[in-house]
Amino acid sequence: MTKDTTRLTVSRRQVLKAGSGLAAASLFTPFLASAARAEEEPITLLTWESYDEPEWITEWEKANGTKIKPVIISSLDEVFAQLQSGAVKPDVVYSEASTAGRLKKAGQIAPFDLSKVPNVANILPGLNWKDPLSVDGTLMGIPLHWGTQPLQYNADVIKEAPTSWAALWDKKYQGKVTIFDDATVTIPMIALYVGAKDPFKLSEDEFGAVTKALRELRQQVRVVTRGFDDAANVYASGEALLGYCHNVTVVNTLKKKGLNAKYSLPKEGTPSWIEGTYVTPKGQRDIVYKFLNDTMSVEWQTRFMKFSGSNGVLTPEAAREAGLTEEELKNTNILDSEDPAFKSNLVFFREPEDVERRIQIWNDFLAGTL
Repeated sequence: MTKDTTRLTVSRRQVLKAGSGLAAASLFTPFLASAARAEEEPITLLTWESYDEPEWITEWEKANGTKIKPVIISSLDEVFAQLQSGAVKPDVVYSEASTAGRLKKAGQIAPFDLSKVPNVANILPGLNWKDPLSVDGTLMGIPLHWGTQPLQYNADVIKEAPTSWAALWDKKYQGKVTIFDDATVTIPMIALYVGAKDPFKLSEDEFGAVTKALRELRQQVRVVTRGFDDAANVYASGEALLGYCHNVTVVNTLKKKGLNAKYSLPKEGTPSWIEGTYVTPKGQRDIVYKFLNDTMSVEWQTRFMKFSGSNGVLTPEAAREAGLTEEELKNTNILDSEDPAFKSNLVFFREPEDVERRIQIWNDFLAGTL
């Protein structure tokens, strides 16, 4: 599979386009730090589908006299491919918290100036984000949102919620399974399935078990998807019945289309993540931090949650006050976040023992040579 490393366009998710009663004028205070703000260099984002809805970006650009250029990626592996290629020189990188160490080591991100983002006060108190987003005691980023990567399924066909990742290997679903193109987050799920003691520090025997399970999974898989929209389309067309869910946004997309899509948290554990917002050395500008502070506002976060079905970082109370309905809250994990059983099932990503080895195993799987 080839990666598109050049496109500077947001993939718009029409099915999640949510009307919002939030006043645009209240979202953005104009940036006044420089009289020459109209000449500010554009802010380039290395970002994901659904993070930067074009309407919001246009509003912000008009209010602040600075252009935003989103560069869409579809996997954590692609984050590093983009940065290493030099084809894109972002100011802001959105990448899972476990990648902070690799990004810092590569010189791709700089320490985060928290004093310039007072809206971090809006982050729900129960989210432990400073430790995962710090490297050797230095804060490298802030969370945009957090979430789970559960097992999703078509509930019209699969009447009982699967309770184990083993469902992906069940022969009755052969040719009806999806996974997504990302070694960094798919291999930990398989490690949980094979019973690895620590899915991020595999022994030689555990690497062997993961490789064997991945090889066996190949005949089950209908499509290896790239991006949230791609996954939603595969399920909407009926090509897939169940799979490793890239993001619960995919499930919410399908619900909006009238499909009976659901997800479950397998007994072996559910890979979970905190999405880090990082600033590159190039991005150390006041206008960049102004943009990031606005994305942490209650108003922006609520629109983001409405649009994508993502968890955001708000408390339920703050989200309700800003206009999120109970039904919209139920589409997120926010209401579950204080449930001990829910919390104990989550397995948050950490930096693995050998990134390159995992990527090579994955590439061999894609090539059919594993």
